[in-house]
Amino acid sequence: MRHLFILFGIYLVALALTLFGAYIDTDTPNPSKVAFGFEILAMSVVVFGLLTGIFYSLFFVFKILKQAIERYFNS
Repeated sequence: MRHLFILFGIYLVALALTLFGAYIDTDTPNPSKVAFGFEILAMSVVVFGLLTGIFYSLFFVFKILKQAIERYFNS
């Protein structure tokens, strides 16, 4: 259950970054609201995937390092 809250938080960060990127975009706006909504959804999913990959790879690396350090000092 803890991971669900972490993933939800990561998605909120991804959505905030995507909305910020759409706000500062200097291209001409797309007149179709559906296309703009799809663009926001697709980009937030891509950013979510990248952030999740970075977060969990760092999480597991630090977990393995912590176990190795504990084994080294407890032996």
